[in-house]
Amino acid sequence: MKRLLLPLLCLAPLAAAQAPHLLPVPSLPARTVTVGDLRTCTVEDLRLTVDRTGRVRFLTHGHRFPDNTLVVRQSYDRAGRLAGVRVEWNGFAGRLLDVRGVFDARGRLVRETGERRAGVTTPLRSFLQPVPRNAKC
Repeated sequence: MKRLLLPLLCLAPLAAAQAPHLLPVPSLPARTVTVGDLRTCTVEDLRLTVDRTGRVRFLTHGHRFPDNTLVVRQSYDRAGRLAGVRVEWNGFAGRLLDVRGVFDARGRLVRETGERRAGVTTPLRSFLQPVPRNAKC
């Protein structure tokens, strides 16, 4: 009985403790960076790189958690068609996916190069995000 009572008494102050009130994270305006003829901005969770005519040339998205990182970079040709994609996916056990895909003018995957961990069969199309309509940089 004494062995059970002592740990409970030690945990009682921790159970009554409260975390200090956290300040809200400020919402920062989207920053636009211009390099040469390309401008980069952030729209929601997407990073867009547009050319001087305003057409999206690159779209980058993903997530970063301590044990899981996904970065997807989609590239578009001058006509606005999907031309390629690069997917980098790392987990706590190492690299799961490091693949590049090339698409033809009809949007069909014509070539895939890179490394996939055994058992990772997720199609590249499942990682694609649509280009937001009327996105302004």
